[in-house]
Amino acid sequence: MAHNLDHYEVIAVELLRALRGRRSQAGLSRRIGYGSNIVHRWESRRCWPTASRFLEICRQLGKDVERSYARMFLRRPEWLDDVDPCSPHAVAAFLCDLRGKTPIVELAARTGINRFTISRWLKAQAHPNLPQLLQLIDATSGRMLDFLSSLVDPSALPATREAWQQLEAARHLALEQPWSHAVLRALQLSTCPTRGDQVGFIAARLDLPEPRVRELLGVLQEAGQVARSGGRWVPSPIDSVDTGSERAESRALKVTWADVATRRLETGAPGSFGYSLFEVSADDMRRLRDLHLEYVRAMLSIISGSRSTECVGLYTAHLLDMAEPGANALRPRSGGGPET
Repeated sequence: MAHNLDHYEVIAVELLRALRGRRSQAGLSRRIGYGSNIVHRWESRRCWPTASRFLEICRQLGKDVERSYARMFLRRPEWLDDVDPCSPHAVAAFLCDLRGKTPIVELAARTGINRFTISRWLKAQAHPNLPQLLQLIDATSGRMLDFLSSLVDPSALPATREAWQQLEAARHLALEQPWSHAVLRALQLSTCPTRGDQVGFIAARLDLPEPRVRELLGVLQEAGQVARSGGRWVPSPIDSVDTGSERAESRALKVTWADVATRRLETGAPGSFGYSLFEVSADDMRRLRDLHLEYVRAMLSIISGSRSTECVGLYTAHLLDMAEPGANALRPRSGGGPET
């Protein structure tokens, strides 16, 4: 998210070339309805398609744009019921969904784009071009590579090959060795010593035995996520690792961290724990799920904007209909209440 627009222009050119494949620039221009060789102008960075025009081209080339949106959110966004997925209004809704509660002034600081321009884009009053779309996806979510992967193979683009391979390795390791991700987070804390006992610091922060921390640092080193430099451990620059795209593996990962939270609750460790059993209408259950998603977006906005890092946090949550599989009604009302 610290890259300037030139970085995203390079990616945009490579993305357009990947979508063009073996077609000539003139041939693709004709295929998408232009009399001039507009693709040559795009690939030479003389001008750019708008984000919505780019998505329409993707659709013309057989890409499922709705599926691209769904892969980003692991659900079909409700705003697709009201807009064409390739329209400027869909682009605005997509960016608003990614943005969540992140203030526009924060997005302006991350991108170097005027906040009034960003505001107009989010309202579909003006239209970002393709490089600006990629930059905004990165600024709002850090998941530009995941967006690219819904259209092309990011490892086929020279500008994103290394970053995608690192991200995939980090994602695989987070799924296979969940605690390695926690060790990596602890190593990235601003309070982690740059000299001295890093292993002891991480062990204390995560309540793990020191031999286990050393083992996990070795696993991280093999995966290229940390390195030894000057006698200390140094993390590789990977901003965010989303593990939700692999449904079965992601479910197992959620079970792992839910178990960690449960064990902390059982031992009386500090934290916020609670429950509530209730009876509501199906419509209100949907409203609660939407509210939960809003909370998660707000939480992620705070995390991404945090200027100082002293804590490794663990968030787990469960919101479910207690009905048996195939049933249509909720269980009768019961009691319960939150604990903190």
